[in-house]
Amino acid sequence: MEYERVATCVDGLDPLIGGGIPRGHVVLLSGLPGTMKSSLAFSILYRNAKENAPSGLYMTLEQTKSSLARQMAVMGFKAPESLVSIVDGATLRKEFGKDAPKVWRDFPRRMLERRRNVQNIELMVLDSLDALEILARFENPRADLFDLFEWLRSLSITSLVLTEAPPESFLFPMESPQRLEAGYLADGVIHLKMHQVSDVAIQRRLRVVKMRGTAHETAYMALVFEDGRFGVTPALSV
Repeated sequence: MEYERVATCVDGLDPLIGGGIPRGHVVLLSGLPGTMKSSLAFSILYRNAKENAPSGLYMTLEQTKSSLARQMAVMGFKAPESLVSIVDGATLRKEFGKDAPKVWRDFPRRMLERRRNVQNIELMVLDSLDALEILARFENPRADLFDLFEWLRSLSITSLVLTEAPPESFLFPMESPQRLEAGYLADGVIHLKMHQVSDVAIQRRLRVVKMRGTAHETAYMALVFEDGRFGVTPALSV
């Protein structure tokens, strides 16, 4: 079965995953703070809107809309809000607090359906799964995640779901039970990490851990960011 693909617009990555992410997949983008998860996810939406036309929605529970837009503008994404719609869940979080789990459980669905009434959303980022789990107070994480991911698939939207991950073992980058559950249920997992290459140098790395329907490279690649674009290159073997 051949899948339609959504380009990541990350230089060097799409040829390694069959041309891009299969359309409609739910993909976890995992990594510790500082690995540029948010920036990479925003870049995928921004570059697609600019180069390939699919409309993107960035749903943030971690940063305010203004903070995220400023950060992306500083990184070289010119007028980011003109190309990517941003839903500001972080500001609403300050209003609702943590005492409205039903509100947060329904939040992605309500926000996405509202935006789809005015524009054709083909790509979505949820930042982050960790924040949603806390706010919605998932009682049965596997069942709740299954329902969330199945709903996203039913919309035929390609989704990037950001999540933190503990320091990885050699083969399994998400060792906590909750993240293993999410990894099993997701269609793909892309993991980012910081790798020490010398006493003073740290290199960001990216690995496609899983991508259903795709014969993909499994080795870590160096993740680079230059002139407003992400790219991957062979990693140093140290």
